[in-house]
Amino acid sequence: MLEGNRECGIRHRFEVRHLDRVPNRHPAEMEQLIHWCQVFDNEGLAPVEGGASAGNLSFRTPAGFVITPTRSPLKSNLDWRAFVEVVRADWSAFELHVLGERTPSSDSFLHERIYALRPDVMAVFHGHDDLVLTHADALASEFPIAVTGEARLFGTRDDAADTAREIGSEPYCIRRGHGFVSTGRTLAAAGDLAVAVHRRAVELSEME
Repeated sequence: MLEGNRECGIRHRFEVRHLDRVPNRHPAEMEQLIHWCQVFDNEGLAPVEGGASAGNLSFRTPAGFVITPTRSPLKSNLDWRAFVEVVRADWSAFELHVLGERTPSSDSFLHERIYALRPDVMAVFHGHDDLVLTHADALASEFPIAVTGEARLFGTRDDAADTAREIGSEPYCIRRGHGFVSTGRTLAAAGDLAVAVHRRAVELSEME
C-alpha cells in the first residue's frame, strides 16, 4: 500500500458545489447500500483508519450516482441522509455538483468515470484489502480481474481516468498500491464479488 493512499487524514482534492442539502430518495437502493456498507465493515473490506472507513460505495441513479461521503464510517446506524448524490462532474474545473449535506468520497471522480464508460455497471464498490493486494496475480488467474499497471496516488484526475480505462470490461480491478474496485449490474453482484475475492485471498494466505 502506498503511504499516500492510506486514507487517514486524506481529504478530497476536488471542489464541491451543493445544489441542495438533501439527496434524492431511492429507498430500495439506499437500503441495499446500507447493507453492503455493513458487510464491508464486517468483512474488513473497509478497515477503519484515523476514525473513518477506507472505502466508498455507490449506485447509479437517473441523475448521476449516490455515494458514501468522504471520511465516513461504514458501520451500522446509517440512513439515507448520510449519502450524497453526485449529479454533475466538471472535469475541467475538477468540481462536483451534489445533493446532500456531506462531501462525497474522495474517489468520486473514479466512480463517475466508470459509470460513464460502462453503461452495464449499476454499482461501484471500492475497498482496501491488503491480502488482495498481496495475492493479486493469483487472484487474477482465478477471477475476472483486471490489475492496474502501477501504483498511483488516488483521488486525482489521472488516477480516475486511468483506473477506469484499465478495468476495461472486467467487473473487478485491483488497484496496485491501493485497494480494489468491484462493479456489478446490481449492488448485490458488486458486493458478492468483492466478498468472494476477499475470502479467496484469505484462503491463499492461509495456505502459505
